[in-house]
Amino acid sequence: MTEISKVRENLDAWLKAFNQRDVEALLKLYDSESLYANAGAAMMQGIEEIKPWYEGVFANIEGKLLFKEEHAFQDGRLALLVGKYFFQSPVGQAPSNNAAGRVALVYRRADDGRWRLLFDMDNAPPDCTPADFN
Repeated sequence: MTEISKVRENLDAWLKAFNQRDVEALLKLYDSESLYANAGAAMMQGIEEIKPWYEGVFANIEGKLLFKEEHAFQDGRLALLVGKYFFQSPVGQAPSNNAAGRVALVYRRADDGRWRLLFDMDNAPPDCTPADFN
């Protein structure tokens, strides 16, 4: 298995934890020095700042988060995944205006060989729409 495949496994586990609203499982996938730059919030640093944000989000959202990879790079202990995301509303609900966007995810390989999410930054550019996921 390639290192970039291991990075993708982390992302798959992250998506599963997010979609199950499992904060504890989600945060186990983060590097302790992680930074989160959400398009709608101030920069967060470290799990202790990121955790309450997800707890609040999970209490107020429905639907499923999807991801489509656009680029992947890995060099040494760092890797980058870039892709589009789409927050699919529950059946019968129209998607929100900010349901789609692009995300850059930087991973760092820990001493134990596992990849952890180090930096997560998302935005909502005009070339990302819910139609990208049809």
